[in-house]
Amino acid sequence: MGADRVTYGPPAANGVNAFDQKALVLDQTNGVLYVSGAANNRKLMTAMGAPLVLPPQTALTAITTAQTLLSFAFGAGALNVTGRKLRVKYSLIYSTTIANVATISFALVLGGVTLCTVTTAATNTAASTNLPIQGEFELTVVTLGATATIESHARVDANVGTVAAANAVTYLDTNTAVSAAVNLTAATTLSLTIAASAAIPSAQLRSASVIYEA
Repeated sequence: MGADRVTYGPPAANGVNAFDQKALVLDQTNGVLYVSGAANNRKLMTAMGAPLVLPPQTALTAITTAQTLLSFAFGAGALNVTGRKLRVKYSLIYSTTIANVATISFALVLGGVTLCTVTTAATNTAASTNLPIQGEFELTVVTLGATATIESHARVDANVGTVAAANAVTYLDTNTAVSAAVNLTAATTLSLTIAASAAIPSAQLRSASVIYEA
């Protein structure tokens, strides 16, 4: 019963279990546990783990062009499995000034390819501090290899009012197709960025996680 053995990853770049025909594969590089298939099907069928969990980070300042909120490097082949699903969740606080009216954009980038972007409405015209934003991205691998494609979607719940207790508004992505080609056979970096149409004085990531869901 169960797997024939436990082996240690990461998996091969083509997304299969290169270590044994049937096994539990503990990928210590990417922080995930895989369950491989039978002798004629070595595909990594399930995955569990949270390879990145962040506590509060140092605040970013003078935000206009994209700045990085979080970054994680996946080993070669870690995402190169059909149906592999990731969820990125984050919470942050930001401040505004009287002169500052800006839309805020959050983007998820993998291997240099922007997968998904969500933009809020313009911020308020008052000086405000510690306004909350929470959001998440969901990624699903559609096709594999050096020219892989990914279906990605996101939502952002943002308070663009004048006090932290004000109601948040939900903003969604507008993706209608899979991503441009991403090389999933090589090591690749996932990044969450924040940008603004006019200078945001500060934004601080309070918590974030990258979670394997399949």
